[in-house]
Amino acid sequence: MDKNTKELIEHITTSLLFDETILGSEGLSSSVWDKYLYLGYKSIVEKGAYLLRIGDCLDGFYLTKKGKIESIFLGRDGIVKLFLVTGEGCLYGEQFIFHRQPGLFDGLVVEDAELYFFSKDTIYNIMKNDFEICLFIMKTLAIKSRMLAVQVEDMSLRNNLQKVCRILYTFCCIEEKKGRTEDTIVLRLSHQDIANMLASHRVTVTNNLAKLKKQGILDYRYEKIIIKDKNRLKMIAFE
Repeated sequence: MDKNTKELIEHITTSLLFDETILGSEGLSSSVWDKYLYLGYKSIVEKGAYLLRIGDCLDGFYLTKKGKIESIFLGRDGIVKLFLVTGEGCLYGEQFIFHRQPGLFDGLVVEDAELYFFSKDTIYNIMKNDFEICLFIMKTLAIKSRMLAVQVEDMSLRNNLQKVCRILYTFCCIEEKKGRTEDTIVLRLSHQDIANMLASHRVTVTNNLAKLKKQGILDYRYEKIIIKDKNRLKMIAFE
């Protein structure tokens, strides 16, 4: 693995997006589940539905074949903290097969989803005989732990401008890992999207984006952030 690829993987595994790109960067493939799909309960869930509400405890987990699911904390003051977006090929709720505690967050379907639900007993039986499945689950939990640790670091040690820059830089790295080589990178994110990722107010995000725009690092239009200088973005994020 060359130095550039290694650095890309280092940063994309600190983003909020968990999808096939992240799996592939760690040598994982959702195809290991194909032979077990018949053991799961298939459902089509429309955008806007909740898979999980605060206080719920799942008796198994979901494999996301299509669609996206957001994991969200909601504060009493209305502030939203989006801490994970689960995409295609990934597991949702796998922590519940290892503990019996109630969930601390909501799980919201944000793109129409095709899901397979596996009960805890079914998963335990599979894990007894299939090391690849065990490794998939363990690596998934390990990467998500890394993502959460970086978010704690953000909230504890970085100022608002650094937090905005870091989250944007991780999305730039994801685009580059997908093969995008253009100097200018377009991210389909609104100011509110970024605010939710940072548990911040939209006005705070807009003010910091305006500072970066003034420096020529980025530009923004309706629900789009145009990154013009990824290196300077990185420098501010980690200075």
